[in-house]
Amino acid sequence: MDTCFAYGQNPSMLRDRYLEACELIKRAWSESQPFPFNGRFYKHRYVNIWPRPVQSPRPPIWVPGGGAPETWRMCGEQGYVYAALSYFGYETARGVLHGYWEEITRQGGERNPFQAGYLQLVGVAETRQEALYLYREPAEYFYDKCLHTNPRFAVPPGYATESAVRFRAGQRNAGNPVAQFTTTPTFEQILDRGYVVLGSPDEVAECLRGIAESLNVGQLMLLAHFGNMDRELTRYNMRLLAERVAPQLRDLFSDRWPDHWWPPNARLAPEVGGTAPRGPTVSA
Repeated sequence: MDTCFAYGQNPSMLRDRYLEACELIKRAWSESQPFPFNGRFYKHRYVNIWPRPVQSPRPPIWVPGGGAPETWRMCGEQGYVYAALSYFGYETARGVLHGYWEEITRQGGERNPFQAGYLQLVGVAETRQEALYLYREPAEYFYDKCLHTNPRFAVPPGYATESAVRFRAGQRNAGNPVAQFTTTPTFEQILDRGYVVLGSPDEVAECLRGIAESLNVGQLMLLAHFGNMDRELTRYNMRLLAERVAPQLRDLFSDRWPDHWWPPNARLAPEVGGTAPRGPTVSA
């Protein structure tokens, strides 16, 4: 909506503009000397970024998506991570990631879970009862106050491709959840639909493991802050996630698949006398 309504760009041209920007960014990361760039949308006499990326030839690339088949295709062909981003839980993401993995298979690629990401709101406490008490108000606030975007701004005519519109229509016709709602969900609906995963550390770890295995995703992006959570509650949530949830997920997929999409120099430091375990990347 920023590009279309603040900068007056044609919504139907955003994908081509985006793809050209990707090529410009990748080249800027990779080139060791200044260079000119004369594209259709971007024209620069000198491109010379500083500081240079640590990774060579470039950092790994993750692309967020909401269900456009063109994005699945691009991620498969270019070797990017496809990250299913929404605030509407794993049931909604299931159809999107199923389509992505079908595209990877069609291209003859491997279904390496580390080439897929998934976003999940999470609230952790010492007990499930405490989690329900602590995170009820933030969850209700978030789904009642924070997601009101007029469709004409979020999805202007021409922005969604025909294949993306067909995919979403197919999901609705098949009775699958879609990433939207017309009325504010109750707290019980928020939990039942998997919008927010709440519970004790063991409960949350078990649920996240099931989600990762079901969706075949190795890059978990966990939102530890949502709604009107204050600093103290957010830090409490993050600490329990880091100390008591993430360690229970480190072994998942690590014995079967290499992770080519996480910067090697950003991995966990090996413990004395051993090696650092690798499972799903858990970003909070």
